[in-house]
Amino acid sequence: MAEVFPNVYHPDEIFQVLEPAHRLAYGYGVIAWEWLVGARSWVLPAFMAVVMRATDWLGAGSSGYLAGVAAFCSLLSLTAVWFACVWARRASGIPAARIAAVACATSFGLIFFATQLNFEVVATHLLLPGLYLGAYAEGNHEKKRLFLAGILCGFAASLRIQLIPAAFVAAIYFCYPRWRERWLAVLAGLALPVLLFGVVDDLTWSYPWQSAVVYFRENAILGRAAESGTGPWYYYGLVLLLLVGPAVLFLWHGARRSSILAVIGLVVLVSHSCIGHKEVRYLYPVIPIALTLASIGIVEFQSNSTFKFIRSLTPRAVLATGICFMLLSSVSTAILCAHWLKPKGPVLTFDWLSKQPGVCGVGVFHVDWFRTGGQAHLHQNVPILLLPDSTRLSADAGSFNALVAREGIASLPPSFSLSKCMGGFCVFQRPGPCLPPPQSDEINAVIRQQEEARASRPKPSY
Repeated sequence: MAEVFPNVYHPDEIFQVLEPAHRLAYGYGVIAWEWLVGARSWVLPAFMAVVMRATDWLGAGSSGYLAGVAAFCSLLSLTAVWFACVWARRASGIPAARIAAVACATSFGLIFFATQLNFEVVATHLLLPGLYLGAYAEGNHEKKRLFLAGILCGFAASLRIQLIPAAFVAAIYFCYPRWRERWLAVLAGLALPVLLFGVVDDLTWSYPWQSAVVYFRENAILGRAAESGTGPWYYYGLVLLLLVGPAVLFLWHGARRSSILAVIGLVVLVSHSCIGHKEVRYLYPVIPIALTLASIGIVEFQSNSTFKFIRSLTPRAVLATGICFMLLSSVSTAILCAHWLKPKGPVLTFDWLSKQPGVCGVGVFHVDWFRTGGQAHLHQNVPILLLPDSTRLSADAGSFNALVAREGIASLPPSFSLSKCMGGFCVFQRPGPCLPPPQSDEINAVIRQQEEARASRPKPSY
Protein backbone atom coordinates (compact mmCIF):
# COMPACT_ATOMS: atom_id res chain seq x y z
CA MET A 1 0.00 0.00 0.00
CA ALA A 2 2.78 2.43 0.93
CA GLU A 3 4.56 1.81 -2.39
CA VAL A 4 1.55 1.62 -4.72
CA PHE A 5 -0.50 4.45 -3.16
CA PRO A 6 1.87 6.87 -1.41
CA ASN A 7 -0.30 8.84 0.95
CA VAL A 8 -0.27 10.90 4.14
CA TYR A 9 -3.70 10.63 5.71
CA HIS A 10 -2.81 12.71 8.76
CA PRO A 11 0.31 14.80 9.60
CA ASP A 12 0.64 13.05 12.99
CA GLU A 13 2.24 10.03 11.35
CA ILE A 14 5.16 12.28 10.42
CA PHE A 15 5.45 14.86 13.17
CA GLN A 16 4.53 12.73 16.21
CA VAL A 17 6.80 9.75 15.52
CA LEU A 18 8.95 9.96 12.37
CA GLU A 19 10.16 13.51 12.91
CA PRO A 20 11.27 13.09 16.54
CA ALA A 21 12.81 9.76 15.53
CA HIS A 22 14.76 11.61 12.84
CA ARG A 23 15.95 14.11 15.43
CA LEU A 24 17.25 11.28 17.60
CA ALA A 25 18.86 9.45 14.69
CA TYR A 26 20.38 12.40 12.81
CA GLY A 27 20.32 15.35 15.19
CA TYR A 28 17.88 17.71 13.47
CA GLY A 29 14.17 17.90 12.73
CA VAL A 30 10.91 19.81 13.07
CA ILE A 31 9.51 20.15 16.61
CA ALA A 32 5.70 20.04 16.74
CA TRP A 33 3.82 21.64 19.66
CA GLU A 34 3.35 18.30 21.46
CA TRP A 35 7.12 18.01 21.73
CA LEU A 36 7.49 21.61 22.86
CA VAL A 37 5.18 21.07 25.84
CA GLY A 38 6.29 17.50 26.59
CA ALA A 39 3.04 15.71 25.68
CA ARG A 40 4.63 12.72 23.96
CA SER A 41 6.84 9.89 25.14
CA TRP A 42 10.21 9.25 23.52
CA VAL A 43 9.84 5.45 23.71
CA LEU A 44 8.36 4.85 20.25
CA PRO A 45 10.45 7.52 18.44
CA ALA A 46 13.60 6.07 20.04
CA PHE A 47 12.77 2.62 18.70
CA MET A 48 11.98 4.02 15.26
CA ALA A 49 15.25 5.97 15.29
CA VAL A 50 17.02 2.61 15.49
CA VAL A 51 14.94 1.33 12.56
CA MET A 52 15.80 4.43 10.53
CA ARG A 53 19.52 4.16 11.23
CA ALA A 54 19.50 0.45 10.47
CA THR A 55 17.77 0.84 7.09
CA ASP A 56 19.00 4.16 5.66
CA TRP A 57 21.41 2.24 3.41
CA LEU A 58 18.44 0.90 1.41
CA GLY A 59 18.20 4.03 -0.75
CA ALA A 60 19.39 7.54 -1.42
CA GLY A 61 18.19 10.49 0.63
CA SER A 62 15.24 9.66 2.83
CA SER A 63 13.99 6.82 0.60
CA GLY A 64 16.07 4.15 2.35
CA TYR A 65 14.84 4.51 5.90
CA LEU A 66 11.31 5.41 4.77
CA ALA A 67 11.19 2.06 2.99
CA GLY A 68 12.58 0.45 6.15
CA VAL A 69 9.90 2.08 8.29
CA ALA A 70 7.16 0.98 5.86
CA ALA A 71 8.52 -2.59 5.90
CA PHE A 72 8.62 -2.61 9.70
CA CYS A 73 5.03 -1.33 9.95
CA SER A 74 3.89 -3.89 7.38
CA LEU A 75 5.48 -6.75 9.29
CA LEU A 76 4.03 -5.51 12.56
CA SER A 77 0.57 -5.31 11.00
CA LEU A 78 0.65 -9.07 10.40
CA THR A 79 -0.15 -9.50 14.09
CA ALA A 80 -3.74 -8.55 13.19
CA VAL A 81 -3.94 -11.39 10.66
CA TRP A 82 -2.34 -13.84 13.09
CA PHE A 83 -4.65 -12.76 15.90
CA ALA A 84 -7.78 -13.11 13.77
CA CYS A 85 -6.73 -16.56 12.61
CA VAL A 86 -5.82 -18.08 15.99
CA TRP A 87 -8.67 -16.46 17.92
CA ALA A 88 -11.31 -17.52 15.39
CA ARG A 89 -9.90 -21.04 15.31
CA ARG A 90 -10.17 -21.38 19.08
CA ALA A 91 -13.69 -19.99 19.00
CA SER A 92 -15.24 -21.72 15.95
CA GLY A 93 -12.74 -23.93 14.17
CA ILE A 94 -10.65 -23.90 11.02
CA PRO A 95 -13.23 -22.44 8.57
CA ALA A 96 -13.72 -19.41 10.85
CA ALA A 97 -9.94 -19.06 11.19
CA ARG A 98 -9.41 -18.97 7.45
CA ILE A 99 -12.24 -16.52 6.87
CA ALA A 100 -10.91 -14.24 9.62
CA ALA A 101 -7.35 -14.37 8.27
CA VAL A 102 -8.52 -13.42 4.77
CA ALA A 103 -10.79 -10.72 6.19
CA CYS A 104 -7.97 -8.99 8.07
CA ALA A 105 -5.43 -9.52 5.29
CA THR A 106 -7.67 -7.86 2.71
CA SER A 107 -9.56 -5.30 4.80
CA PHE A 108 -9.24 -1.87 3.20
CA GLY A 109 -9.24 -0.14 6.59
CA LEU A 110 -6.45 -2.30 7.99
CA ILE A 111 -4.35 -2.10 4.83
CA PHE A 112 -4.82 1.65 4.57
CA PHE A 113 -3.73 2.47 8.11
CA ALA A 114 -1.24 -0.37 8.66
CA THR A 115 1.82 1.47 7.30
CA GLN A 116 0.94 4.78 8.95
CA LEU A 117 3.14 5.24 11.99
CA ASN A 118 0.52 6.46 14.45
CA PHE A 119 0.40 5.60 18.14
CA GLU A 120 -3.01 3.93 17.91
CA VAL A 121 -1.85 1.69 15.06
CA VAL A 122 1.29 0.47 16.81
CA ALA A 123 -0.64 0.06 20.07
CA THR A 124 -3.24 -2.09 18.33
CA HIS A 125 -0.63 -4.42 16.91
CA LEU A 126 0.70 -4.99 20.43
CA LEU A 127 -2.71 -5.23 22.11
CA LEU A 128 -4.07 -7.99 19.86
CA PRO A 129 -1.45 -10.68 20.58
CA GLY A 130 -1.64 -9.68 24.24
CA LEU A 131 -5.37 -10.39 24.24
CA TYR A 132 -4.91 -13.83 22.74
CA LEU A 133 -2.03 -14.86 24.99
CA GLY A 134 -3.90 -13.75 28.10
CA ALA A 135 -7.32 -15.14 27.15
CA TYR A 136 -5.93 -18.55 26.26
CA ALA A 137 -3.19 -18.86 28.86
CA GLU A 138 -3.13 -22.50 29.91
CA GLY A 139 -0.86 -25.48 30.44
CA ASN A 140 2.71 -25.52 31.68
CA HIS A 141 3.49 -22.04 30.33
CA GLU A 142 0.40 -20.36 31.73
CA LYS A 143 2.19 -17.79 33.88
CA LYS A 144 4.72 -16.99 31.17
CA ARG A 145 1.90 -16.34 28.71
CA LEU A 146 0.07 -14.19 31.25
CA PHE A 147 3.23 -12.22 31.95
CA LEU A 148 3.85 -11.64 28.24
CA ALA A 149 0.18 -10.74 27.75
CA GLY A 150 0.50 -8.17 30.50
CA ILE A 151 3.61 -6.68 28.87
CA LEU A 152 1.93 -6.35 25.47
CA CYS A 153 -1.27 -4.86 26.90
CA GLY A 154 0.79 -2.54 29.09
CA PHE A 155 2.76 -1.27 26.10
CA ALA A 156 -0.46 -0.72 24.15
CA ALA A 157 -2.04 1.27 27.00
CA SER A 158 1.17 3.27 27.55
CA LEU A 159 1.42 4.20 23.88
CA ARG A 160 -2.26 5.08 23.65
CA ILE A 161 -3.78 5.97 27.01
CA GLN A 162 -7.27 5.80 25.50
CA LEU A 163 -6.77 2.01 25.50
CA ILE A 164 -6.34 1.87 29.29
CA PRO A 165 -10.01 0.86 29.85
CA ALA A 166 -9.69 -2.00 27.36
CA ALA A 167 -6.41 -3.19 28.90
CA PHE A 168 -8.00 -3.04 32.37
CA VAL A 169 -10.99 -5.14 31.31
CA ALA A 170 -8.69 -7.61 29.57
CA ALA A 171 -6.50 -7.95 32.67
CA ILE A 172 -9.54 -8.74 34.83
CA TYR A 173 -10.61 -11.41 32.35
CA PHE A 174 -7.10 -12.92 32.30
CA CYS A 175 -7.21 -13.38 36.08
CA TYR A 176 -10.81 -14.51 36.48
CA PRO A 177 -11.72 -16.82 38.19
CA ARG A 178 -8.27 -18.00 39.39
CA TRP A 179 -7.20 -14.73 40.92
CA ARG A 180 -4.62 -16.06 43.36
CA GLU A 181 -2.68 -18.01 40.74
CA ARG A 182 -2.79 -15.38 38.00
CA TRP A 183 -2.90 -11.81 39.28
CA LEU A 184 0.79 -11.47 40.06
CA ALA A 185 1.96 -12.55 36.59
CA VAL A 186 -0.53 -10.23 34.88
CA LEU A 187 0.25 -7.27 37.14
CA ALA A 188 4.01 -7.74 36.77
CA GLY A 189 3.65 -7.77 32.99
CA LEU A 190 1.50 -4.64 32.98
CA ALA A 191 3.85 -2.83 35.34
CA LEU A 192 7.03 -3.28 33.26
CA PRO A 193 6.12 -1.07 30.27
CA VAL A 194 4.36 1.44 32.54
CA LEU A 195 7.55 1.77 34.60
CA LEU A 196 9.64 1.99 31.43
CA PHE A 197 7.56 4.90 30.14
CA GLY A 198 7.83 6.57 33.56
CA VAL A 199 11.61 6.24 33.66
CA VAL A 200 12.01 7.48 30.08
CA ASP A 201 9.84 10.52 30.82
CA ASP A 202 11.84 11.22 33.97
CA LEU A 203 15.09 11.12 31.98
CA THR A 204 13.87 13.06 28.94
CA TRP A 205 11.28 15.44 30.42
CA SER A 206 10.80 16.80 33.94
CA TYR A 207 9.12 14.00 35.93
CA PRO A 208 7.87 10.41 35.53
CA TRP A 209 4.89 9.95 33.19
CA GLN A 210 4.94 13.61 32.24
CA SER A 211 3.95 12.85 28.64
CA ALA A 212 0.72 11.13 29.74
CA VAL A 213 -0.12 13.85 32.28
CA VAL A 214 0.51 16.72 29.86
CA TYR A 215 -1.26 14.94 27.02
CA PHE A 216 -4.33 14.42 29.19
CA ARG A 217 -4.22 17.99 30.49
CA GLU A 218 -3.84 19.62 27.09
CA ASN A 219 -6.48 17.54 25.32
CA ALA A 220 -9.01 16.47 27.95
CA ILE A 221 -8.90 19.41 30.37
CA LEU A 222 -7.86 22.38 28.24
CA GLY A 223 -9.74 21.04 25.21
CA ARG A 224 -6.93 21.43 22.73
CA ALA A 225 -7.92 18.37 20.71
CA ALA A 226 -11.46 19.72 20.37
CA GLU A 227 -10.04 22.74 18.52
CA SER A 228 -9.44 20.39 15.58
CA GLY A 229 -13.13 19.46 15.50
CA THR A 230 -15.60 17.30 17.38
CA GLY A 231 -18.11 14.65 16.43
CA PRO A 232 -21.41 13.36 17.87
CA TRP A 233 -21.45 10.42 20.29
CA TYR A 234 -22.64 8.03 17.57
CA TYR A 235 -19.84 8.96 15.13
CA TYR A 236 -17.77 5.83 15.74
CA GLY A 237 -20.82 3.64 15.29
CA LEU A 238 -21.10 4.99 11.75
CA VAL A 239 -17.36 4.55 11.24
CA LEU A 240 -17.63 0.92 12.32
CA LEU A 241 -20.39 0.34 9.77
CA LEU A 242 -18.21 1.95 7.13
CA LEU A 243 -14.99 0.07 7.87
CA VAL A 244 -16.51 -3.37 8.43
CA GLY A 245 -19.09 -3.08 5.66
CA PRO A 246 -21.80 -5.74 5.17
CA ALA A 247 -19.89 -8.04 7.54
CA VAL A 248 -21.50 -6.17 10.46
CA LEU A 249 -24.56 -8.36 9.85
CA PHE A 250 -22.72 -11.23 11.54
CA LEU A 251 -21.23 -9.35 14.49
CA TRP A 252 -24.03 -10.41 16.84
CA HIS A 253 -23.55 -14.11 16.06
CA GLY A 254 -19.80 -13.78 16.62
CA ALA A 255 -20.28 -11.82 19.84
CA ARG A 256 -22.47 -14.58 21.27
CA ARG A 257 -19.70 -17.12 20.60
CA SER A 258 -16.79 -14.96 21.80
CA SER A 259 -18.28 -12.55 24.32
CA ILE A 260 -15.02 -11.31 25.88
CA LEU A 261 -13.70 -10.15 22.52
CA ALA A 262 -16.98 -8.36 21.88
CA VAL A 263 -16.80 -6.72 25.32
CA ILE A 264 -13.26 -5.45 24.73
CA GLY A 265 -14.21 -4.09 21.30
CA LEU A 266 -17.23 -2.39 22.85
CA VAL A 267 -15.09 -0.87 25.61
CA VAL A 268 -12.77 0.66 22.99
CA LEU A 269 -15.75 1.94 21.00
CA VAL A 270 -17.56 3.46 23.99
CA SER A 271 -14.48 4.97 25.65
CA HIS A 272 -13.53 6.73 22.40
CA SER A 273 -17.13 7.83 21.81
CA CYS A 274 -17.07 9.70 25.12
CA ILE A 275 -14.27 11.95 23.81
CA GLY A 276 -15.40 14.96 21.79
CA HIS A 277 -12.56 14.99 19.27
CA LYS A 278 -13.03 12.08 16.89
CA GLU A 279 -11.07 10.76 13.94
CA VAL A 280 -11.54 7.64 11.84
CA ARG A 281 -8.05 6.35 12.60
CA TYR A 282 -8.73 6.28 16.33
CA LEU A 283 -11.10 3.36 15.76
CA TYR A 284 -8.33 1.25 14.23
CA PRO A 285 -8.18 -1.14 17.25
CA VAL A 286 -11.81 -2.13 16.71
CA ILE A 287 -11.44 -3.12 13.05
CA PRO A 288 -9.57 -6.45 13.50
CA ILE A 289 -11.74 -7.30 16.51
CA ALA A 290 -14.94 -6.66 14.54
CA LEU A 291 -13.70 -8.61 11.51
CA THR A 292 -12.75 -11.55 13.73
CA LEU A 293 -16.17 -11.55 15.37
CA ALA A 294 -17.91 -11.30 11.99
CA SER A 295 -15.89 -14.24 10.66
CA ILE A 296 -16.84 -16.32 13.68
CA GLY A 297 -20.40 -15.12 13.22
CA ILE A 298 -20.58 -16.42 9.64
CA VAL A 299 -19.72 -19.96 10.78
CA GLU A 300 -22.03 -19.76 13.79
CA PHE A 301 -24.88 -18.46 11.67
CA GLN A 302 -24.52 -21.39 9.29
CA SER A 303 -24.33 -24.04 12.00
CA ASN A 304 -27.27 -22.63 13.98
CA SER A 305 -29.48 -21.50 11.12
CA THR A 306 -33.14 -22.44 11.18
CA PHE A 307 -32.99 -23.00 7.43
CA LYS A 308 -32.13 -26.57 6.51
CA PHE A 309 -30.36 -25.73 3.23
CA ILE A 310 -28.01 -23.35 5.08
CA ARG A 311 -27.22 -25.90 7.79
CA SER A 312 -26.51 -28.51 5.11
CA LEU A 313 -23.70 -26.46 3.51
CA THR A 314 -20.35 -28.23 3.52
CA PRO A 315 -17.36 -26.67 5.36
CA ARG A 316 -15.82 -25.81 1.99
CA ALA A 317 -18.98 -24.06 0.87
CA VAL A 318 -19.13 -22.10 4.13
CA LEU A 319 -15.46 -21.17 3.74
CA ALA A 320 -15.87 -20.01 0.13
CA THR A 321 -19.03 -18.07 0.94
CA GLY A 322 -17.45 -16.43 3.98
CA ILE A 323 -14.32 -15.39 2.10
CA CYS A 324 -16.35 -13.95 -0.77
CA PHE A 325 -18.52 -12.04 1.67
CA MET A 326 -15.49 -10.57 3.45
CA LEU A 327 -13.89 -9.57 0.15
CA LEU A 328 -17.16 -7.90 -0.84
CA SER A 329 -17.16 -6.00 2.46
CA SER A 330 -13.60 -4.79 1.86
CA VAL A 331 -14.34 -3.71 -1.71
CA SER A 332 -17.44 -1.80 -0.61
CA THR A 333 -15.38 0.01 2.04
CA ALA A 334 -12.65 0.83 -0.48
CA ILE A 335 -15.18 2.33 -2.87
CA LEU A 336 -16.77 4.48 -0.17
CA CYS A 337 -13.40 5.60 1.22
CA ALA A 338 -11.53 6.24 -2.03
CA HIS A 339 -11.27 9.93 -1.06
CA TRP A 340 -8.88 8.93 1.74
CA LEU A 341 -6.12 8.52 -0.84
CA LYS A 342 -4.89 12.08 -0.67
CA PRO A 343 -2.00 13.36 -2.82
CA LYS A 344 1.21 13.75 -0.88
CA GLY A 345 2.00 17.02 -2.65
CA PRO A 346 4.68 18.77 -0.59
CA VAL A 347 5.83 15.46 0.90
CA LEU A 348 6.70 14.16 -2.57
CA THR A 349 8.71 17.30 -3.29
CA PHE A 350 10.62 16.87 -0.03
CA ASP A 351 11.35 13.25 -0.93
CA TRP A 352 12.76 14.39 -4.26
CA LEU A 353 14.84 17.15 -2.69
CA SER A 354 16.34 14.66 -0.23
CA LYS A 355 18.27 13.14 -3.16
CA GLN A 356 19.45 16.43 -4.68
CA PRO A 357 23.01 17.61 -3.93
CA GLY A 358 23.80 21.22 -3.13
CA VAL A 359 20.57 22.13 -1.32
CA CYS A 360 21.40 24.82 1.25
CA GLY A 361 17.94 26.05 2.18
CA VAL A 362 14.32 25.22 1.36
CA GLY A 363 11.58 27.81 1.10
CA VAL A 364 7.94 26.77 1.51
CA PHE A 365 5.54 29.25 -0.04
CA HIS A 366 1.85 29.31 0.92
CA VAL A 367 1.98 25.74 2.28
CA ASP A 368 1.06 24.82 5.87
CA TRP A 369 4.09 23.44 7.67
CA PHE A 370 2.22 20.31 8.78
CA ARG A 371 1.57 19.43 5.11
CA THR A 372 5.29 19.18 4.43
CA GLY A 373 7.29 16.04 5.03
CA GLY A 374 9.53 17.66 7.63
CA GLN A 375 13.14 16.59 7.90
CA ALA A 376 12.00 12.97 8.03
CA HIS A 377 11.34 13.31 4.28
CA LEU A 378 13.70 16.15 3.37
CA HIS A 379 16.73 14.67 5.16
CA GLN A 380 18.87 17.71 4.44
CA ASN A 381 20.42 19.51 7.40
CA VAL A 382 19.42 22.92 6.06
CA PRO A 383 16.93 25.60 7.15
CA ILE A 384 13.28 25.25 6.15
CA LEU A 385 11.72 28.70 5.76
CA LEU A 386 7.95 29.24 5.88
CA LEU A 387 6.98 32.06 3.54
CA PRO A 388 3.41 33.29 4.14
CA ASP A 389 3.31 35.96 1.44
CA SER A 390 5.10 37.42 -1.58
CA THR A 391 6.90 40.00 0.57
CA ARG A 392 8.62 37.34 2.64
CA LEU A 393 9.29 35.29 -0.49
CA SER A 394 11.24 38.14 -2.04
CA ALA A 395 12.97 39.19 1.17
CA ASP A 396 14.21 35.68 2.04
CA ALA A 397 15.06 34.53 -1.51
CA GLY A 398 18.79 34.64 -0.86
CA SER A 399 18.45 32.26 2.11
CA PHE A 400 17.25 29.24 0.12
CA ASN A 401 18.02 27.73 -3.27
CA ALA A 402 15.00 25.39 -3.44
CA LEU A 403 11.41 26.59 -3.29
CA VAL A 404 8.31 24.42 -2.80
CA ALA A 405 5.05 26.01 -3.96
CA ARG A 406 1.78 25.12 -5.62
CA GLU A 407 1.84 24.44 -9.32
CA GLY A 408 1.14 27.56 -11.39
CA ILE A 409 2.75 30.11 -9.07
CA ALA A 410 2.40 33.54 -10.68
CA SER A 411 5.79 35.09 -9.90
CA LEU A 412 9.15 33.76 -8.82
CA PRO A 413 12.18 35.46 -7.32
CA PRO A 414 14.92 36.19 -9.88
CA SER A 415 17.07 33.22 -11.01
CA PHE A 416 14.58 30.56 -9.81
CA SER A 417 13.37 28.11 -12.43
CA LEU A 418 11.09 25.08 -12.46
CA SER A 419 12.78 21.76 -11.66
CA LYS A 420 9.98 19.26 -11.02
CA CYS A 421 6.25 19.05 -10.24
CA MET A 422 4.51 16.32 -8.24
CA GLY A 423 0.98 16.05 -6.93
CA GLY A 424 0.08 19.66 -7.71
CA PHE A 425 3.22 21.09 -6.09
CA CYS A 426 6.50 22.07 -7.73
CA VAL A 427 10.14 22.55 -6.83
CA PHE A 428 11.86 25.70 -8.16
CA GLN A 429 15.63 26.00 -7.83
CA ARG A 430 18.39 28.50 -8.40
CA PRO A 431 22.17 28.09 -8.58
CA GLY A 432 24.52 29.39 -5.94
CA PRO A 433 24.90 29.39 -2.15
CA CYS A 434 22.53 30.60 0.57
CA LEU A 435 22.76 33.52 2.97
CA PRO A 436 22.09 33.04 6.70
CA PRO A 437 18.30 32.78 7.05
CA PRO A 438 16.15 35.11 9.15
CA GLN A 439 15.31 33.17 12.31
CA SER A 440 11.75 34.50 12.41
CA ASP A 441 10.81 32.50 9.29
CA GLU A 442 12.58 29.24 10.16
CA ILE A 443 10.03 26.48 10.66
CA ASN A 444 10.83 25.66 14.29
CA ALA A 445 10.84 29.36 15.21
CA VAL A 446 7.41 29.79 13.58
CA ILE A 447 5.97 26.80 15.45
CA ARG A 448 7.44 28.08 18.70
CA GLN A 449 5.95 31.54 18.11
CA GLN A 450 2.54 29.99 17.40
CA GLU A 451 2.72 27.98 20.62
CA GLU A 452 3.79 30.98 22.69
CA ALA A 453 0.93 33.03 21.22
CA ARG A 454 -1.52 30.28 22.06
CA ALA A 455 -0.14 29.89 25.59
CA SER A 456 -0.59 33.62 26.21
CA ARG A 457 -4.31 33.46 25.45
CA PRO A 458 -6.67 33.23 28.45
CA LYS A 459 -7.31 29.64 29.58
CA PRO A 460 -10.89 28.39 29.86
CA SER A 461 -12.25 28.32 33.40
CA TYR A 462 -14.28 25.45 34.83
